[in-house]
Amino acid sequence: MGWLGNKVLGWSTNVQKRELAEFVARLRAMDGSELGMVVACATNHRHLVAKTRGWNLLEPALCEMQEPALALKIGQLIKDLQAKNRPELAVGFFVWLHSVRAANNPDLRQLGRDMWNELGRGFKHVEDSAEGFETVTGFEFNTAGYDAYPAGLTPSPV
Repeated sequence: MGWLGNKVLGWSTNVQKRELAEFVARLRAMDGSELGMVVACATNHRHLVAKTRGWNLLEPALCEMQEPALALKIGQLIKDLQAKNRPELAVGFFVWLHSVRAANNPDLRQLGRDMWNELGRGFKHVEDSAEGFETVTGFEFNTAGYDAYPAGLTPSPV
């Protein structure tokens, strides 16, 4: 990669690192039930895109190899939900956007693990949070396997 390519890559990594650090800080400020809602939403989105697009987001590095524009496509899903004024649903895709970026960039990997460490605090609240969401909206989240970590982003790797 030439000088310009290295500059762009460095700039891009710095922007992504800042965005992920801000996201982790927001998660750190949440309580268990709020985190449970984020995890429930992210898990539902994981199942949805597995079914509709064939993306296995629990293998983010492999998934991006099969779908090179994966982060951009997830970003578009986020923008679509934001345009529909659905930030409570967009947050679930932010989890996967940051997971894909972190799994594929060693400079972001530890922040990705930090993100999943924070999300793990919400695991025991997922079912109650999903039930509350269904009571209010009538929509049932698919939360099967909510406690699975994406490959490479386990909070405490062995």
